[in-house]
Amino acid sequence: MKITLITPYYHPPARGNAVTARRIERQLRAAGHAVTVHSLDAAPAEDILRRITADPPDLIHALHAYLGGRVAREAGRATRIPYLITLTGSDVYEALEDTRRRDTLAVLRDAAAVAAFHKCVRCRVLDHHPSLAETMAVIPQGVELPGEEFDWGEERFDGGEFVFFLPAGLRPVKNAAFALGPLAELHREEPRVRFLLAGPILDREYGAATLEAIDRHPFARYLGEVGRDAIGALFRRADAVINSSTFEGGMANSVLEALAFGKPVLASYIDGNRSVVKEGATGFLFRGEREFLDRARDLLCNPALGRRLGEQGRELVRERFSPGREAEAYLELYRRITGA
Repeated sequence: MKITLITPYYHPPARGNAVTARRIERQLRAAGHAVTVHSLDAAPAEDILRRITADPPDLIHALHAYLGGRVAREAGRATRIPYLITLTGSDVYEALEDTRRRDTLAVLRDAAAVAAFHKCVRCRVLDHHPSLAETMAVIPQGVELPGEEFDWGEERFDGGEFVFFLPAGLRPVKNAAFALGPLAELHREEPRVRFLLAGPILDREYGAATLEAIDRHPFARYLGEVGRDAIGALFRRADAVINSSTFEGGMANSVLEALAFGKPVLASYIDGNRSVVKEGATGFLFRGEREFLDRARDLLCNPALGRRLGEQGRELVRERFSPGREAEAYLELYRRITGA
């Protein structure tokens, strides 16, 4: 099959859409399919439309309904090629709720199929837009372990520190500064506590405020944007991984990667995190600073608890979130759409 992927982000490969696009691309190629990737961070929509029209595929698959999907819709109208949308958190929790709603709904209604990472996302969309029921499918994300070629320099921890790690791009939805307050209290109780944050600055104002907050806490470090070839070393060193997002479009890549590395996850109580973090089984969910502090203290004081949660999380990923299973689910959907 000849497949075109459209993604908002591909360069560099640190953002969630880029991680997902590259994983799907690799799996489809490995299965023997021809894949062309068009990224909106590398070329304008007009150029992508011209390239698709000049060399039409069998199917167009777009990540992010509002960004990638609008290009897919235009390409589909020009070529009569069916297109598939994979929803993101920004689509479901922002674009379908604000001034982008009309354009986003048009993309979804004209799509041959719409994929969500979890049934909670599908239910949320259908609660407001039941007409999409016939085209919506649930395809969980797969997870591939990132590389571990990280140069620790002066950041290496060899003195028994307990490291909380937050991998996230710095923008408001990721709520990266949330953990500083409760972890500062925990650090006063136990000086071994450390906090590491890694990810690109995606919102300049929010990024500046977050870095200023980190500078006020000597136990915290911002490591900047860490590439896919290196960030695995941070997961490996972490004693616990944090996700403090205000929303996720299903399971976050970073949460799945943490579980794959056998690390307990401390995650905000939102739909996307609840879809994979099971309370007391693969991690803990928190509703505010007090719950975060209590669960972080539990992990700090009980290493055996963290090991148990991590092992159960690793087993969950093995059973349910393989990249091969994800790719086969998409291929099944492709075949249904194209009649291949």
